[in-house]
Amino acid sequence: MRPTRPRAGFTLVELLVVIAIIGLLTGMLLPAVQAAREAARRTQCTNNLKQVGVALHNYHDGQRCFPPGYIDRNTDPASTPDNDLGPGWGWASFLLPYVEEGNVHSQINFGQGVGVGSNITVSQLPLAVYQCPTDPLQEAFGVYDSSLSTVIATVAHGNYVGCNGWEECFWNAGGAGTGNGADGLTGGLGAAGNGLFYRNSRIRAAKVTDGLSKTIFVGERSSDHAPSTWTGAVTGGLCPAWMAGQTPNSPPPGPAYDNTDFNEALVLSHGNGTHLPSADFPIFDPDVFYSMHAGQGANFLFGDGSVRFLTSDIDPMTYQYLCTIAGGEVAHVGD
Repeated sequence: MRPTRPRAGFTLVELLVVIAIIGLLTGMLLPAVQAAREAARRTQCTNNLKQVGVALHNYHDGQRCFPPGYIDRNTDPASTPDNDLGPGWGWASFLLPYVEEGNVHSQINFGQGVGVGSNITVSQLPLAVYQCPTDPLQEAFGVYDSSLSTVIATVAHGNYVGCNGWEECFWNAGGAGTGNGADGLTGGLGAAGNGLFYRNSRIRAAKVTDGLSKTIFVGERSSDHAPSTWTGAVTGGLCPAWMAGQTPNSPPPGPAYDNTDFNEALVLSHGNGTHLPSADFPIFDPDVFYSMHAGQGANFLFGDGSVRFLTSDIDPMTYQYLCTIAGGEVAHVGD
């Protein structure tokens, strides 16, 4: 009679050891996978902004100026945005033919307001070229009126906003730069604090005397901070600082309206020495630059078409200088 051979297999201890090793390896691998995915998303965001940069210059070639921050029938440069008359279409809407969205452009009635009448449907179209893939909240959102109780328009989300300068966008709406809303650092503030975009702006490249490579044109704003849209400044609407009502553990968005700016903040942002990119949590100012990218910073499109990731530890004065087009300052920024 042959002796029986023991059956091959794992003991319970061996099995538990294998499971533990697999769990350890998985735990080590997941952060690397997540980092790789975020790197890919950040690259896509960079490519989106580069495409916007090419579109801006193609628009300039045809129109001999860059598009307006947004258009409004109120042409008084001293008037603030709460007196806007519409229609409000913003800089990104004018670039549609240059970012391969000519069909969307042809659907817009530019004589009528954003999100109303015949523009209701087109105003809610999500466009990938204007969305950062790191931001998961890409749905259209409602814009409330001054009563904070009535939605006057629903518009598509977009992550990219034009640089208004260093002053609060509310005060710098007409590019007048009176200083009433100054909240930057003292000294070296630049010519009126003006950026490339404001209400009814039509800036030529020759006016960017600080140099295209040293001037921010467009930057990011994440939906966990405040809403923004590619469409335009919804006349009579408000832009809330959703982040103002959040805690680090609460999911975005926060309360619908905690702190608000007027409609200009839906398409424009400002940056200065006291409002650095992605610097504070929570922050009560809707019209600033913020992103969900790792590294506490945001992507910015410069006038020469380059895209750079500026972090919150950038020199405050340098950041403020980069936001104006003709301040005459000397600003140095790395790649």
